[in-house]
Amino acid sequence: MLKSEEILEQFKKSLTATTKSISQNTLVEINFTKENSSIEGNLINLPEPNIESLKKNLTYIRAEADALALEFRFHSKEIHNSFIDDNDMANEIFNAVEQSRVEAKGSISFKGIKSNITKKHSLDLKKKSLDDENNISEAFKYVAYEQFLNIDLGKNNEKNRKIIKQKIGDNFKTVFEDLKKSIDNQEAFGSKIKKYLDDYDLYEKNQHRNNSDDINQDDDVNSDENKNNDDNNQKNDEQNQSKIETDTNTVDLQQSVSMEESDEIGEDSSEGEIEYFPKIETNNNYDDYKSFTKEFDEVINANELCDQKELEKLRYNLDKQVFTFLPLITKIANRLQRKLLAQQNRHWDFNMEEGFLDTSRLSRIIANPQNKLSYKKEKEVEFKDTIVSLLIDNSGSMRGRPITVAALCSDILAKTLERCQIKTEILGFTTKAWKGGESREKWIKEQKPSNPGRLNDLRHIVYKSADSPSRRSKQNLGLLLREGILKENIDGEALMWANSRLKKRQEKRKILIVISDGAPVDDSTLSVNPGNYLEKNLREVIYQIEKNKEVELIAIGIGHDVSRYYSKAITIMDVDQLGEVLLEELSEIFHIN
Repeated sequence: MLKSEEILEQFKKSLTATTKSISQNTLVEINFTKENSSIEGNLINLPEPNIESLKKNLTYIRAEADALALEFRFHSKEIHNSFIDDNDMANEIFNAVEQSRVEAKGSISFKGIKSNITKKHSLDLKKKSLDDENNISEAFKYVAYEQFLNIDLGKNNEKNRKIIKQKIGDNFKTVFEDLKKSIDNQEAFGSKIKKYLDDYDLYEKNQHRNNSDDINQDDDVNSDENKNNDDNNQKNDEQNQSKIETDTNTVDLQQSVSMEESDEIGEDSSEGEIEYFPKIETNNNYDDYKSFTKEFDEVINANELCDQKELEKLRYNLDKQVFTFLPLITKIANRLQRKLLAQQNRHWDFNMEEGFLDTSRLSRIIANPQNKLSYKKEKEVEFKDTIVSLLIDNSGSMRGRPITVAALCSDILAKTLERCQIKTEILGFTTKAWKGGESREKWIKEQKPSNPGRLNDLRHIVYKSADSPSRRSKQNLGLLLREGILKENIDGEALMWANSRLKKRQEKRKILIVISDGAPVDDSTLSVNPGNYLEKNLREVIYQIEKNKEVELIAIGIGHDVSRYYSKAITIMDVDQLGEVLLEELSEIFHIN
């Protein structure tokens, strides 16, 4: 059972990955602090959780993180600041309604986020119902969120509805319906808010205009601005159509961690078991996975991507970096080798009535030529002809020690298994470019057809083929240290590729071990397809491999819980554990005691 500290650490890693994923901003960093939630530049500050807060307020914590992540994703500070003036009340109302726009836009796209934020608002309203002070900006925030999503936040929001009705009359539903039409266009949305602030005189009295000349002048300006905004709305919508469609359908899972919540409003998150690795769901219907083009994909040997001299230098650097780690992994590998060879030795049944003559029992035959139990038979050993394939995630997030240790462990494991007559291949998967390569350029030239599918050029690398001796491929693994090799990761197709290679082999037993540190991520693909498009494909591929049972599939996650995808999976938090875990896992596979 996990200790409290481990649970908190796992939850923080899960929440960090999810928040970054939702934000769709690679520069975002997450900081846990004793202060309230806030944003400072690219830094999202979240309250430091404890076990009690997880038990009682898990959904609330998630909701705060969701709201801040959505602000990075759907909100432009530049556009927002262009609508801010010197009127405090107007600015507070404007900020509140814009916040509701962002939260509602995220909630429309993602079921889990909608559940989290709605529950948070319900809890906040319950607390505020005891407060006699009427805050008009908060009233606008809760009523706007309610109206944008066509939901009812309950009786605790009734006071806020009355405040809004007093300000803008019984037709307030019409106002919010009009705002909702521009929920995907922040600039058009902001223009409408400013217009309604002026129409319903929602300014502080001491700052409001004092003479008719000023009013007329401002009305003329507002009229011109509104006209210009109306003229530009269609243009803006056309220019941003692709981006808007993406925003409403996409959430990046590098993170890999998603959320799943019940839709029931007000459900106590403390009831039942806490999900430390929840799932993000979208309300999209998915087409079958496809690639826009496979024209630019490549399967390539490592030595074709780098000349021999540079490979030797990179290999030297690889060995140098993990020098202190080498003795331990070598010792474990030798132990595995001894046990494997012991299993493969010939075994005999003695005292048989027929078979080979047992020379150790010659004295029996001399004493009694009729002795029938003087023969031996070779016992059949249940050790199938085996191949092991190591598939290594070559994504940018593996850069540094993770990829270095993965390379060394794979190398030593291949040598160990080779001595035991077990074939081994080492494969890697990445993309040829960041954020789309020639595939994306072709898509753009063809007028950006919708739902293009996978939109990057695959690069599948063979570091060591099954039939190649380890000594010949030793230098190849140095390529993993070369700058520019590690890019993005499309796991589903890589898994299909590795699986198809194994299926063509003649060995009776086929084992595929995947080493990864995160969920599939490719910005180019996810920018024009549903957000868990790659993740869904990965799940489908895993399901088919595990269902067919032709290949034994195992996953090792480095700092990432891969058990959400694979039936047989191990998660390690320290990359230096990789060698030991790999070899222990193989010991278990081959039933070595």
